[in-house]
Amino acid sequence: MRNITLTVITLVIAVLMVLSGFIFYAVMVRKRTNAAADWIRTSQITTNQAKAISILDQRSTAGIKDFLLSNRRLIPPEARLQDSLQQALQRLSGSTHNTTTQQDHLQAIQQLLLQRRHTKQQIISTADTDPGKAGEIILGPIFSAQTASLRNLINTYIDTEQQELLQRIRKDSSYTSWSLWVTLGLSVFMIILLIGEVRFIFRLSVKIKDWGNQLLKSEQTFKRLVEEAEPIIYQSTKHGFFTYVSPRAEELTGYPNTALIGKHYSLLLDDKEFERLKTFYLQQLENGDDYSSLRFEITTRTGEKKWVEQLAYLITGENGRKEFECIVRNIDHEYRKEQHLQYLQKRLEAILDNMPSMMFVKDMPGNYLLVNNRFMEVMGVTKEDIVGKTDADLHYPWVERYAGMGRKVMETGAREKTEETLTIDGKTYHFLLTMFPLRNASHEMIGICCIGTDLTEKTLYLEQEKEAREKAVEAQKSQETFLANMSHEIRTPMNGIVGMTQLLLQEKGLSPIQQEYVTAIRRSAENLLVIINEILDFSKIKAGKLEVVSEPFNLREVINSTFFPLQLQAREKGLVFNIRTAENMPVELLGDAVRLRQILTNLIENAIKFTPKGYVTVTVTLVLADKNNSGVRIGFEVKDTGIGIPADKLDVIFESFSQSHKGNSRDFGGTGLGLTICKHLIDLQNGTLKVESSPDTGSIFYFELPFTKNPFPRPQLPGQPLTQPPAQPLKGLSVLIVEDNRINQQVAYYTLKKGGCSRIDVADSGMAALEILSTKSYNCIIMDLQMPGMDGYETTRAIRNNGINTSIIALTASALDGERERCLQAGMNDYVSKPFEKDDLFRKIQASTNNGNDQGPQPENRPDPAQQLSTPAGSSGSTPPPSNPGPKDKPAISFEFIHSAVAEDEVKIVLEELVLSMPAYISQMRQYIEEKNWAEVGNLAHQLKGNLGFVSMHEAVQLAHEINRGVVLDNNYEEISRKAARIEELFNRYKPDIEAHIATCP
Repeated sequence: MRNITLTVITLVIAVLMVLSGFIFYAVMVRKRTNAAADWIRTSQITTNQAKAISILDQRSTAGIKDFLLSNRRLIPPEARLQDSLQQALQRLSGSTHNTTTQQDHLQAIQQLLLQRRHTKQQIISTADTDPGKAGEIILGPIFSAQTASLRNLINTYIDTEQQELLQRIRKDSSYTSWSLWVTLGLSVFMIILLIGEVRFIFRLSVKIKDWGNQLLKSEQTFKRLVEEAEPIIYQSTKHGFFTYVSPRAEELTGYPNTALIGKHYSLLLDDKEFERLKTFYLQQLENGDDYSSLRFEITTRTGEKKWVEQLAYLITGENGRKEFECIVRNIDHEYRKEQHLQYLQKRLEAILDNMPSMMFVKDMPGNYLLVNNRFMEVMGVTKEDIVGKTDADLHYPWVERYAGMGRKVMETGAREKTEETLTIDGKTYHFLLTMFPLRNASHEMIGICCIGTDLTEKTLYLEQEKEAREKAVEAQKSQETFLANMSHEIRTPMNGIVGMTQLLLQEKGLSPIQQEYVTAIRRSAENLLVIINEILDFSKIKAGKLEVVSEPFNLREVINSTFFPLQLQAREKGLVFNIRTAENMPVELLGDAVRLRQILTNLIENAIKFTPKGYVTVTVTLVLADKNNSGVRIGFEVKDTGIGIPADKLDVIFESFSQSHKGNSRDFGGTGLGLTICKHLIDLQNGTLKVESSPDTGSIFYFELPFTKNPFPRPQLPGQPLTQPPAQPLKGLSVLIVEDNRINQQVAYYTLKKGGCSRIDVADSGMAALEILSTKSYNCIIMDLQMPGMDGYETTRAIRNNGINTSIIALTASALDGERERCLQAGMNDYVSKPFEKDDLFRKIQASTNNGNDQGPQPENRPDPAQQLSTPAGSSGSTPPPSNPGPKDKPAISFEFIHSAVAEDEVKIVLEELVLSMPAYISQMRQYIEEKNWAEVGNLAHQLKGNLGFVSMHEAVQLAHEINRGVVLDNNYEEISRKAARIEELFNRYKPDIEAHIATCP
């Protein structure tokens, strides 16, 4: 109906608009037509007036001419015509249609008429005295020009008037045409609108008819649905008597719907529920509420209790009375399930309230929904204080901390953890707070939960564990210190024993029996040293401080040096000692030669020790080599014909302080640590160890170790004779011995004496050494570390502070880890442990003194792994010349050494690699200097020293040596940057020389 009304109103408006448009058009056309007619009449009058002026002027001129021709007999009509001209001119000037141009023309005409009037009066007056002159004036050019000008002005005025008239006519015509087209357009639009509205009304009427039919059908369908619908629909009076009940009521109540009509609803309720519903619906009647919802329990015909949900509408019936129309739904199953869930929820709340952890739950707006008893107990609050409130409503100390965690969880969606320490009633508690998001089935965040786990007992346990661990570490340190002190106390007298036996064995006057006794003494001392070393190695293994290194070594040299003394032992015992080495065995390897020698020595000594007769055979084989032939795996087999090991003891022999037979320790000696140490050393190197044995038959110990081929093996120049060490390698050197032990003084004194030292002085304390050094100078100082009063470290520092740069070699029996590093940091040049081997001591004295020049510490002849690997690809790995700068007359760069140390066909490769790699080394050093990573600076300086030594760039080598010394020994970092820049400058300066030499190489 609303659409029809709008359509009719639209039609009426459209018709009125069309009629109004036509009326407006007619009125405007009539108005324009009348205005145009008035304009035309006025224009015609104006034109006639203008023409009249011209005619009157012509008549005036003709009258004057007649006056002259009649010899003044005729009277000219000038006065009368002039009045007529003025009247005509005034009528033209008074016209309302005159434009500005026309007004200008009229003023010009008026002035010209005044001039002509004056001329005409002059002609008339002149005619009385001189008729001839008067005739000349009227016929002259001036008068004729005035006549022509007047005629032109009048014609121009008339033309202007005609143009104005034509323009007005055109404008009226255009306006009339435009109005006509607009009116026609509006009319067409309205006609189209009328047609559309009429069509819409027609279609709407058809739809209304269809809707009426559909409503009728819907009403019938609704009635069927009401009867078939699961919810029960009924109507009742406001007093509660049923007036209509749907047929499905029988399924819920047990009563037929026809039996319920006219009955009161209290039939289905017990007294308590009836009173509750009566009060509720009376309240709805009083309030006039349109609808209400209520859950209640009904009693069916069989006496069964069922829960229902009723939606009651308050309606007005046909008689105008208030009635109830209700929809009842069976919710008994849902309600009882909900009750069960509520029961479970209460159980869950009881569990949460009694759990030992704190807990609270918040929704997304930040309202606290749940707090458990532990939280309230710890924080001293109640549920009424917290639940339903936000952090802004609370003013407790913990609120801001937990609120900050909550904001992070809300922002990131990830859990947050923190530890909290709280003091409650004087007792300290430790909690781990974990706050995490709560999500629904759609993975949407609906809140956050925080659980505070009580870690008090765990924290106490961890503190006790930490305290126990600290005690264990302290006990371990005490054990290490004890072992180190015991080692020192044992090694000190052992140094005297070994040293004295060495000196005795060098004496030529000993009888054979005396030599045998001295040899036995020395062998016993060496066996005792083996036991001490095994105990120290075992303590390092247990502490996890035993490390393996990867250094270049010659496998044949290691095998020969290891097997030679063991071969002598076997021969002394009457055993056959066989050595079998595969021919395809690589020789130059990278690995830990010291640990390999230790493993072989232990296994072979065991084989010799436990073999009364027969043989001991050692077999070395190449087990595996990779594709690039750079990684190899070598197997070592030690086979004997000894007493063997029972099968049940094969696993026991690798345990600490254990042996295969109870009497072995008594019969054969030993600590029972040898195999244990071997097993650990092999495991540290990623090797494998196997053993096969049977009693009275013998044993086979087999182990494999991985090694890497040395890419830069030491060159072996053909035909080079093997030089024997000189009988007196220290000839001409002066040495100061600083040692407090008398025996050790004698050992060191006589050992150095036999080494060829020209002058040897002994100081029994650090103070005595300082006094001697104040008056004398030496090539080398042998410094004991543990002395009463001023120990070796303090003495060394005092020596260095006095500006004495003499080489100092530490001589100590201490076995503490890092002893060598502490010696170097104190200012010493090298380190020798007691009891010392004289050859080792002689070699280190020679290396540190550098042939008598006190230049500070020098590297050993054999390069370390970093130097080996930093050698350019293709080089032979030869050690460059010494790093000390030569005399001033030496060239700044020389290629003699590289041609002598490297094969000719490899010189070019080495130099090209040097040119390519040096910029990267220098750039890396600059970066390490900026980062103050002095350890890496020292390593790079050491590599640069070796690389630049190939081309004998003496100044750069000396600078690299000074950088390495300043970092490693003196901790002198001041001029490192300048020296590194100087190295770069020198390399860039002589780089063209290197490239030029490369071009000459084959």
